Amino acid sequence: MPFSSLTIFGNFPASMKSYTQPRAIMPPNGICSPCNANLNLTPKFRLLSLSAIPNMLHFPNQPNLYFGSSSNYSGFSRLFGPLRRRDFQTRSRLTFVNCGAGATRAAATDHYSTLNVSRNATLQDIKNSYKKLARKYHPDVNKEPGSEDRFKEISAAYEVLSDDEKRYLYDQLSEAGVQGDYGVMSRDSQGVDPFEIFDAFFGGSDGLFRERDGIGGINLNQRSEKIQSLDIHYALHLSFEESVFGGEQAIQFSFFETCGKCDGTGAKSNSCIKLCANCHGRGGVVKTQKTPFGMMSQVSICSECGGDGKKITELCRSCGGSGQLQSIKKMNLVIPPGVSDGATMKIQREGSYDKKRGMTGDLYIMLHIGEKHGIWRDGIHLYSNISIDYTEAILGTVVKVETVEGLKDLQIPAGVQPGDRVRLPFMGIPDINKPSVRGDHLFIVNVQIPKRISDSERTKIKELALLKASTKNDEVYTHVKDSLEKDLLRLA
Repeated sequence: MPFSSLTIFGNFPASMKSYTQPRAIMPPNGICSPCNANLNLTPKFRLLSLSAIPNMLHFPNQPNLYFGSSSNYSGFSRLFGPLRRRDFQTRSRLTFVNCGAGATRAAATDHYSTLNVSRNATLQDIKNSYKKLARKYHPDVNKEPGSEDRFKEISAAYEVLSDDEKRYLYDQLSEAGVQGDYGVMSRDSQGVDPFEIFDAFFGGSDGLFRERDGIGGINLNQRSEKIQSLDIHYALHLSFEESVFGGEQAIQFSFFETCGKCDGTGAKSNSCIKLCANCHGRGGVVKTQKTPFGMMSQVSICSECGGDGKKITELCRSCGGSGQLQSIKKMNLVIPPGVSDGATMKIQREGSYDKKRGMTGDLYIMLHIGEKHGIWRDGIHLYSNISIDYTEAILGTVVKVETVEGLKDLQIPAGVQPGDRVRLPFMGIPDINKPSVRGDHLFIVNVQIPKRISDSERTKIKELALLKASTKNDEVYTHVKDSLEKDLLRLA
């Protein structure tokens, strides 16, 4: 059916703010001026609310035309027109219509055919097909006429079929369900950028395949929880030295794999799997009721089968109907040099597997780094405190210091001051992004001045003080003598 309309009679108070998804809003004659179509059809739209926005937009040649704007795919629309407050205080008649061009295109679009996959294709099949077709028709590669339009169709199809929730809605309601014509709003009101999808897929970003929040209007929390549970989170504790130099760590963790007894179906045998009588295999039910605003439809997950479209009469005894069994996996994990405390490593497709959806979760390793006494880290550099005697500060010395590579000799220069930093180069942390670059180990000097000294030490220090004073006087005498000699030479 190319058009959908909803005629409304009644008062429209100012508290009614907005409504979704009309393509045009027509006067009572039911003729769409943009396409000259007769709109006497069965109501399909769901009116949420209405708002008076005076003098925002009108057509000069048709002053009585009310107009509602909308994005190409989905979004939020408001009512525009030469309206007055009294229009909403009296009984009015407005018709909300979805123009034929958009509806015809939606009906003609078959995302499965676009990607050359069957309707029961797994997510991996869809990804593989998209990868092949997107590369073939990308405008930077294919210069033939129509390749860009074909590329956009492929990207739009992938955006729907790669998302469990959108694919479910598409299967039940065709493209109209995904685009919000039944009260379901897309997360992105501006539609999908096909080049953004392409870059995310081929650029290694996992942003495209993150789990999405539930779509407004339909509660799909059950499915989201099942998908999220495929990921595994593991806490790995490392010593300070292991975080610096990296290496291999043997780990083991529990995960869920496909039950070998029922091959993931959860049923004792295939004959125990029956079509759900409540939803007739669709996985969802549509409830339509008559309201003062017209016929309103609501789609919800089938309460009998939980959205699967099937019911199991006798469960698999091995897995209890879940289709999965818990198992233990062992693996050697390579830790790169220079990891920091709290960092998370992601290993793709090492989580649990769900055969029903053809999806495998990821393994997330959260690193916890132990402390090392006397050494702390700041970026790629290490720091330590070191205390030396005042005589060592004056004369300089060599001391043994603790590093991540064991005891090393540190040269203290003569005349070092309290708070100075003495550096051991290339003894710090490797840069995790550039392993050839390594930081330094810096030692902050603390000069210890004794509160009490022996008599012999006091005598020596006094002699040193007198010597320093004598040296200072000699320097003054020499300076005065040199000045007088220069003056005498000048006078002569």
